[in-house]
Amino acid sequence: MSDYFIPLGGADEIGASAYFLSIDGMNILLDCGARLQGEELYPDYGRLLEEMQDFSDIHLILISHGHYDHIGSFARIAALATKAEIVTTKDTRSLMDIQLLKFGRISRRAESERVRNERYRQAQAIMSRIRVEPVMKTFSVRGCKITFIPAGHMIGAVMIFVETRTHKILYTGDFSVRTMFGFNGMRSLPDLHPDTLLVNAPNVYMEQEEWDKQLEDEMAAVYGADHYAKLEKMIRGYLQQEKKVYLISRSVPKHLDLFYFLKSAFSDIPVYLEEKSRQVADSLSDMGYFVYGSNIHMGESELKGGYIIVGQEAGRPGCITVVFDIYSLHASPVETLRLVEAVNAKEVYMLHVQPNERKKSLKHLLAVTAPTQKVIQAINGAKYYLKRECRMKHEKIYQDVMQKELEVAKKEMEEAQKVHKNTSDEWAAIYGSLMYPQLHPRDAYQGLQKTFVGKMQVTYDSYLDALHSCNLDAGDKRKYVLSVVEEGVTLLKEALNGEKEAIRKFSEFTENLERRDRKNRKMYFIGKYVVVFMLLVDPDLSAEEYRPIVFTFGARYCDRLLRNIIKYLLQEYDMKGNKRSAKDVLQRTEEALSESSQAAGFVSGNELEQLRFQNNNYKNSLELVQAMLDELKETIDETAAEAKNAAIASFYSDMNSDNYGNLLDSIEMVERRLASLKENKVQTPPQFMPLTIVFKQLLRFIRDCGITPIDTTGREFTTEAEGLAEYTYIGEAYLSPGEKKTVVVERPGWKYDSVVISLPTVREKE
Repeated sequence: MSDYFIPLGGADEIGASAYFLSIDGMNILLDCGARLQGEELYPDYGRLLEEMQDFSDIHLILISHGHYDHIGSFARIAALATKAEIVTTKDTRSLMDIQLLKFGRISRRAESERVRNERYRQAQAIMSRIRVEPVMKTFSVRGCKITFIPAGHMIGAVMIFVETRTHKILYTGDFSVRTMFGFNGMRSLPDLHPDTLLVNAPNVYMEQEEWDKQLEDEMAAVYGADHYAKLEKMIRGYLQQEKKVYLISRSVPKHLDLFYFLKSAFSDIPVYLEEKSRQVADSLSDMGYFVYGSNIHMGESELKGGYIIVGQEAGRPGCITVVFDIYSLHASPVETLRLVEAVNAKEVYMLHVQPNERKKSLKHLLAVTAPTQKVIQAINGAKYYLKRECRMKHEKIYQDVMQKELEVAKKEMEEAQKVHKNTSDEWAAIYGSLMYPQLHPRDAYQGLQKTFVGKMQVTYDSYLDALHSCNLDAGDKRKYVLSVVEEGVTLLKEALNGEKEAIRKFSEFTENLERRDRKNRKMYFIGKYVVVFMLLVDPDLSAEEYRPIVFTFGARYCDRLLRNIIKYLLQEYDMKGNKRSAKDVLQRTEEALSESSQAAGFVSGNELEQLRFQNNNYKNSLELVQAMLDELKETIDETAAEAKNAAIASFYSDMNSDNYGNLLDSIEMVERRLASLKENKVQTPPQFMPLTIVFKQLLRFIRDCGITPIDTTGREFTTEAEGLAEYTYIGEAYLSPGEKKTVVVERPGWKYDSVVISLPTVREKE
């Protein structure tokens, strides 16, 4: 199907990060997180079943890092996606093992013993499927190239660069530019140049004054840069008063930061670890990280005066509670801006962010500094079509057809403006249905306000009426139409890329562009929907200049447009499409009219609704008949042209037969000999001059008729027997495989257009 990107969670929120990519036939899930609070814990994995038959269609799961909002639903989705390969880094794999198997989830949400046991059982069963790959070294899965790039943020965290035949996509995951303790800094980006950037940007909505302030002093704008200094000062103040400090961290990955913080800032202060934190420390130590210093004590009873206790409870009697986890591990807004500028992708999707329409976002700044860059605030569940990086092989065929149709559309639009005819309601309804098939019409209408509807002044009531008229007034209809349209456009793009099987299938697709909705006794005008999708939605085929075609053309024009594209593609590869006879077209027309006349008896509602239904139904049927009459005319014209070509080819075939002395060959031979005489400066006797003129005029007439030689008389070449499949051969037989002979073209052979009149003749050279 079409190449697209769907955030299942973690787009316009912080939590439940899970992003689905479908590119070049590869279905990839980037991260599989969970929310830390709220009723709905997991991402909307059910959304995927609108795009695929089963979760087993997921080919690859890539995990950027081990924070719970990126791995919390791993057990659930991996158990469903039974055929998916799962890949991450070694450290992330170890952190997942610690969190999902050893400790479960450390959070404020209470879990029953049954839920905990079920999660453990699932995680244990699938953890062995995880494969680890090193950073900065490209690996391949099903022809898709993937590179993990250190992202900072925490141990094991990576950016993920995905490269296929037509796409280069960089997913940042969570990242930080600077390092806290020297072991988890972001690596400099290699020369990647992705066309699409999926950037986690949790803090890029700010007041303009705050943006200005941070841009003015970028070093001071590092988000949370002085957190540790403030924390150290506060804790030392309590310790000097000989108070016990209860330092809380519920995040397993942040425990590593906590231990390094204690070693660097409080190496002289006794530290006691409660049981759960001690288990985390042991696990991190097993991973190879040095977390135990000489100030870590196994028992608490011998500690006197002020000291630090590390735990995960809400508090502890007799202690001053200090929360460690409130600092940010993310890049600052300005650091995020600079990363986006450095990557310089054509399309940027902002993820892992809570939008605030009252504040300025990264998008506003880039609109000034990089106006050609497309920046989108992603929304959970929305479907975003991705532009391919490389051009299609036969893009010129597509452009030539569209330019011809554009001229027709402009004239039609001028005529429509004279009579104040407005068809924008219908096009808005189709566009909204293709863009937002899963949304309620009001939500889709609001989504169109900034693009189509606002410019065309379409009201919501007229939008609803148009949905009813277009037979797109229900969600199941819109989803059906979108699935058919995506199938057609995918075939078209593959056909434009020169894939013969796709050319054949798209030719078959264009044979049935009007489909009857028998339940509602109404039509689906597939060709019209496809053209709207091509010109307004699909990033590979759309162009602003083609919009008049959308606003002007009805179903019959759209059908003809698609048939013109496939006609030129078939000609390019000398292929034949399935042609319906005039009788077939007339029979289909009769059936359509018969069904339309019977539709009135199936209409419910009041008299006005019945009349409106009948009016729309007859209008659609009339448009269908007009489209079929166009097709009938094309069929008759093509049949007449084929008959004409066959007659001409037959005439010249007879002319060059033995019965008539091989006239074409004879005329060509005379021309060669006259040319040879002229080259040797032999004067033609005056009495033969009229004859030479007649020969030359006759040969020019033949070539003006489209009769051309296949080969050149006198040409020598060496070949095996297989190389003479399209020649008439005169000479001794080939005796053994691989034997080669030198032959000379004796007769050139002739063709009319693609029809062969006579094969060229070669003779074995003595």
